[in-house]
This record gives sequence, structure tokens and C-alpha cells, in this order.
Amino acid sequence: MAKTQFNTDKIKTEAVKPLFAAAGATELAVEYARGYATEATKATQAQLDAAQTRVSGVQARVSKVEFDSKKVQTEAKARVEKLQADAKDAQVKFEARLTEIQKEAAELPAKLEAKLNEALKELNSTYADLAVRGEKFVAAVRKDGVKAVAAVKAKKAPAKKAAATKAPAKKAPAKKAAAKKAPAKKAAKKAS
Repeated sequence: MAKTQFNTDKIKTEAVKPLFAAAGATELAVEYARGYATEATKATQAQLDAAQTRVSGVQARVSKVEFDSKKVQTEAKARVEKLQADAKDAQVKFEARLTEIQKEAAELPAKLEAKLNEALKELNSTYADLAVRGEKFVAAVRKDGVKAVAAVKAKKAPAKKAAATKAPAKKAPAKKAAAKKAPAKKAAKKAS
């Protein structure tokens, strides 16, 4: 009985591949989350800078106005307070969006893992189907020899129906070649 030899290095390499894929997917998700957070921070900073610019503009206009400075100052303070409230509101919205992005980023590995598992199930199913099909084919070849191969080719022939109708002369020699090989196989079986 022949001993089966396993290539342990190859088995280790193949066993670790799914883990590397999961780590890569997680790293990509974190990269996207950081990108979203950076963009949101930049947008909020731009809004805050615009608000500060408007406040500076208001203060400059107030300083130029000389009539009823207390009234202008009160109005300016009210506008500054409104701008500050708007800035706080923008900050709250930014923090809410950041929390939302972090939640999505936390869910992304699970989603990717689910999709990866689905793909692996499909791959394993296909692999199992092909293994069963191959086992049946090998059993048929062992049982019938060349007839099994000819039967497989005959099953593929209806898909090439147009080619068969155009060139029937080419199909006939293929059958003759199969017929010539079959007696040789039978003779070899009888000799065994």
C-alpha cells in the first residue's frame, strides 16, 4: 500500500490564505472609515472657518460704524451668538455623522465575512458537484472505456447542432475512429 505524502508547507499556506483575506478586508474597511472621517472633519473645519470669517467681517463693519454703536454692538453680538450656535449645530451634526460612519465601519467586516462565507459555500458546493461528476465519469470510463468518452462527446454535440448540420462528413470519420478503438480495448480486456 502506497503511503500518501502531504506537502505540509502547501497545506499551511492554503490554510492561512482566508485569514489573510479577512485581515486585508478589515484593513480596507478601516481605511475607508478614516477617509470618511477626514473628509467630514475638513468639511466641518471649512464651515467653522467661514463662520469665523463672517464674524470678523461683522466686527469690522461694526467698528466702522460710528452711529449708535451700542445698537450695532448688540446686533453684532446677536449675530455672533447665532453663528456660534450654528457652529455648535454643525459640530453636533459632524459628530453624529462620524458616529454613523464608525458604526458602518464596524459592521463592514461582518458584511464582508458574510459575503466571503457565501462565496466559499458556493465554491465548496461547485467543488463537491465537480468531484461527484468526475467520480461518475471515471467510473463510466473504467466500466465502458472509450464508449464513455464518446458518450460525453455525444452529449456535447447537440450544443454544436449548427456545426453538425453544415458538415456531416466530418462527424462520420470521428465515429469510425471510435469504432476502431473500441475493438482494441475489448481485445486488451480479454487478454487481461
